[in-house]
Amino acid sequence: MTDDMNRLISAVEVNDATRLAGVEEAVWARIGERRDRARMGQVRVAAVALALMIGVVNGGLMLMAPRPEPSEMRIFTVSAGLSPLAGLDARG
Repeated sequence: MTDDMNRLISAVEVNDATRLAGVEEAVWARIGERRDRARMGQVRVAAVALALMIGVVNGGLMLMAPRPEPSEMRIFTVSAGLSPLAGLDARG
């Protein structure tokens, strides 16, 4: 590949050398864009990892937190067994 590039560059006439004036700058600009995209990818991975870690820690803390005592209002829930159909063992 390098030999082909050298051959192609040497084949350019002196009058056509002006066409190659901005090639190096364009190549370095594209390299810079690729590096920026790679950095952004790393930042995204780090952000996702941080969010996952925060979620796991928060979930672990919620499991260790004391559970609230049942409310006195639980007698009005459907699962209280106070339905008129509870004695018939019918479930709705």
